[in-house]
Amino acid sequence: MPQQIITNDQVERRLARAGQAPRWRGLPPAAFPGLRSDSRRVGVGDLFCAIPGIRVDGHTFVGAAARAGAAAAVVERIVEAEIPQLVVRDARAAVSHLAALFAGDPGASLRLIGITGTNGKSTTAWLTRWILADAIPAAALGTLGPVSVDGEIGTPRLTTPDPIDLARELAELRAAGAEAVALEVSSHALDQRRADGFSFDAVAFTSFSREHLEYHPDLEAYRAAKLRLLELLAPGGVCAVNDDEEAWRGIGPDGAKTLRYGFEATADIGADRLVLSADSSRFRLRAGGETAEVSLPLPADFNVRNALAAAAIARGLGLPLERIAARLSSAPPVPGRMEVLSREPVLVIRDFAHNPDSCERALSTLRAIVPGRVIALLGCGGDRDRGKRPLMGRILARLADVPIVTSDNPRSEDPEEICRDMVAGLPADACEIVIDRREAIARAIARAGPADAVALLGKGHETTQIIGDERLPFDERQIVAEIVAGSARANANGGPT
Repeated sequence: MPQQIITNDQVERRLARAGQAPRWRGLPPAAFPGLRSDSRRVGVGDLFCAIPGIRVDGHTFVGAAARAGAAAAVVERIVEAEIPQLVVRDARAAVSHLAALFAGDPGASLRLIGITGTNGKSTTAWLTRWILADAIPAAALGTLGPVSVDGEIGTPRLTTPDPIDLARELAELRAAGAEAVALEVSSHALDQRRADGFSFDAVAFTSFSREHLEYHPDLEAYRAAKLRLLELLAPGGVCAVNDDEEAWRGIGPDGAKTLRYGFEATADIGADRLVLSADSSRFRLRAGGETAEVSLPLPADFNVRNALAAAAIARGLGLPLERIAARLSSAPPVPGRMEVLSREPVLVIRDFAHNPDSCERALSTLRAIVPGRVIALLGCGGDRDRGKRPLMGRILARLADVPIVTSDNPRSEDPEEICRDMVAGLPADACEIVIDRREAIARAIARAGPADAVALLGKGHETTQIIGDERLPFDERQIVAEIVAGSARANANGGPT
């Protein structure tokens, strides 16, 4: 969807309302046909935003943007370049507000629901969209990609896109008929002010545990970034808080409708009489003096908690409990989240678990509901927090009956070194190491008996493997289908083919 032509007066007014105190050096043009933060994508007459980045500073590309035809640049400090420059206090926040302006302010006509937390964001957004779609056309945006009002999933991107792409995607969802969007909001996005141009009708806080310490200096900084979502909540909005999570104790913004959800009796939205199986969860949903039965087509108590988060959001926005329960009971499976890939001849489940907390929860759940052995494979991504690798290796060795350490998006790192980091400090025979992930999947399935379960942890919905700078095809759903079909052929022929 093309950006709108925006006048300089509109730019100045928007930034002034956002507290950016804009001031020009040089004579600005009357209007701009587009907004860019990448000098390589600048068109003639565009407004270029120089954003200070983690590795590079956009101010160094102001000259390149001018040569590419930019009419002006938004900066935090004046740079040596022959181009009018609009100085602001915070370029990251400024570009978010300008991105919303250039996209036609999609948030002004959408009910926006922001969801943050370490784990559970994708499932909560998925279930929230599904529940709200019973009342109004609803979409979702996050790690899985954009999910349209008819449930179609687009191409996955960052959990929360950059401000210009975020505004554009919200505008596209609105143009396609959405009246509400459940949006995953990552700690990176909150720290980098990517969503500052929007106001949220509801926010939700899921779980909290160690993650992204390759970016945040410590856990407290990570938590503080998450809590920035409260600053974007509209007055009188809904705040759904995980009552079982110590990190969120005390959250209850003034003027907001705060609903606490969880398994404790003190929760406003709770679940009683919980019964878990390998592919579903049954419970009684309660809110105040009301109750309703739910048969959630997702396994694991943490998915029940995600369902409670979605229920709290929907309840806060005015949906009746009976309709919430009915929608949860009919929800489609979430791609890559405790998703069953095969039931016969062996149960194979894949999950996006890629940090210590999510791995422990996934494996603990399987141990509780699988009658036989849990055969699990797990890797750690390259160019990410190295400190969590031995933690995840220890969890795998402790909770899996057959633990297999393998590769998972090694990026620029040596996958063998990543695997060695994972097993550091463990006995030599604690885990089997199979670097090739496809081979590891084949070995796991070959070892499984009828009562066992195979857990493929880490990649979830992803369909590629990132090795170096390449994204190679790697769809675990397809791989499992091929391995299972090959095994069936071999058995039919009386032996290996």
